Amino acid sequence: MKAYIVSLGCPKNLTDTEILMTKLREEGYSFTNSPKQADLILVNTCAFIKPAKDEAVATLKKLAKWKKKGKCKYLIAAGCLPQRYKKEMPEILPEVDAFIGTPRKFQLSKIKATFPWFAYVKIAEGCNNRCSYCTIPKIRGKLKIKKMRAIIDEVKFLARNGVKEIIYIAEDTAVYRNLPALLKKTAKVKGIRWIRLLYAHPAHITERLIDVIAREKKVVKYLDLPIQHAHDKILRRMSRRYKRQDLRDLIAKIRRRIPKVALRTSVIVGFPGEGEAEFSELLNFIKEVKFDKLGVFTYWKEDGTPAAKMGGQVSEKKKTQRLNKIMRAQSLISKGRNTKLIGRTLETIIEGRNFGRSYMDAPEIDGKVFINKSKSLKPGEIVKVKITGAKTYDLIGHLT
Repeated sequence: MKAYIVSLGCPKNLTDTEILMTKLREEGYSFTNSPKQADLILVNTCAFIKPAKDEAVATLKKLAKWKKKGKCKYLIAAGCLPQRYKKEMPEILPEVDAFIGTPRKFQLSKIKATFPWFAYVKIAEGCNNRCSYCTIPKIRGKLKIKKMRAIIDEVKFLARNGVKEIIYIAEDTAVYRNLPALLKKTAKVKGIRWIRLLYAHPAHITERLIDVIAREKKVVKYLDLPIQHAHDKILRRMSRRYKRQDLRDLIAKIRRRIPKVALRTSVIVGFPGEGEAEFSELLNFIKEVKFDKLGVFTYWKEDGTPAAKMGGQVSEKKKTQRLNKIMRAQSLISKGRNTKLIGRTLETIIEGRNFGRSYMDAPEIDGKVFINKSKSLKPGEIVKVKITGAKTYDLIGHLT
């Protein structure tokens, strides 16, 4: 029996996909890259915002044709979509044979859906932050912390199977109690070369965490710090629990204490109540702080969230205009920061014939380092690359 798997959404969803694949393997399934050859098709869905929901529904409807044209006997929808819309799904998607929600138990995945040299490791499930725009608490439930021993056991298992880079993920990694101790213990695992943190809520960054990132050699000098906005009124309406000055102070402290740190962030434009003045303050903050990496999203009015009921909803046209303004500004910032890297030597993990990722780049969301190679490069190998050129989001260099 063969299974065809599609994983939609973020890396947090991908870890759930790996667990589902492990269960299918235990039931005797092998995996195929062709839906035409599959006896079972499973889509692990995202439903965080409307575009993700639409993508999930469209993907399932598209794959449903293989129940007639191919070998497929079972089409399964898993993850956030059926979890969020339990009652509606059978009517919306009658083609689907079974619906599976999101997991609440932490399980060891024995199958990886990423490249062999890196792995996402989820350290918590659910969220208690209650940001006013967010559907995650409804979908994933309240915060549930994974035991440190179980995390380290998983890291050791991954290391034995060739993983060199551990990427810790959660809805908010910084809320994990004793995260500094977890990073220190992870650094002691033989075979692990890089440790990376994604999704760290600014309100939960501690002095001790900054200190461990600064001092521990295996923890890459990279921090994903989603600020979401920089105007006090909008931050308050978002329920983010910090102010613009708090962000400015935190970023200055991180850069002072962690030399050469790469900071990534994400922001939302068009949140209810965001007028021209509020947007201008966000844009000016981005220009002032100059994040190394930045993602921008338009606000989506999601049913069941406090923000959906707020006054001052912004038109889709204005949201798109503001997104484009942010991206134009960030492209100039990114090119400028990349240009300053010319002449530096960066540790780079090889991912293709002539390119890799530096410690400053997370998989799939950040840039690449293209290498003018003088020898064959092995995927997963960590090499030193001297930067000789810069593009807007990518770098160019040669081996040292």
